[in-house]
Amino acid sequence: MKNKIFRILWGIMFLISCGSCAVIIVDIPPELIQLDPFDLEGIEIVEDTITLNVTYSGGCKDHYFSLFMSPAAFLESYPVQANLYLWHNSNGDACEALINEDISFNLRPVAELYKSTYGQFDEIIINVFEYKSNNKISASYFPE
Repeated sequence: MKNKIFRILWGIMFLISCGSCAVIIVDIPPELIQLDPFDLEGIEIVEDTITLNVTYSGGCKDHYFSLFMSPAAFLESYPVQANLYLWHNSNGDACEALINEDISFNLRPVAELYKSTYGQFDEIIINVFEYKSNNKISASYFPE
């Protein structure tokens, strides 16, 4: 079962990996989402866009990123919370340059899930987790 989920996840990410895509909502364990290491330096939310500042090693090959919300449900608190995990594919880049990059994603799918669940829009705390860690950076998102 775990292998099947992994192959499905790889297929999804091959098709949609980019630096300016929408958040993908799934029920996949975070350890299957997070592929290659990165350091999460900061996040900023402006309107429906979340921008992540990340640092990673590389410099010789293209790197691809996607952002996943998992589980596909909100943590019940006030305001509710959404857990997001960054998928990073380094393409096997063995170079050691330290790259710092801002990558952006559209949060609208999270807002639409909130509206379909609660019937309206309201504040959502967005938690973005560091690589293979329980450490996170959080920010408020106010969809309209």
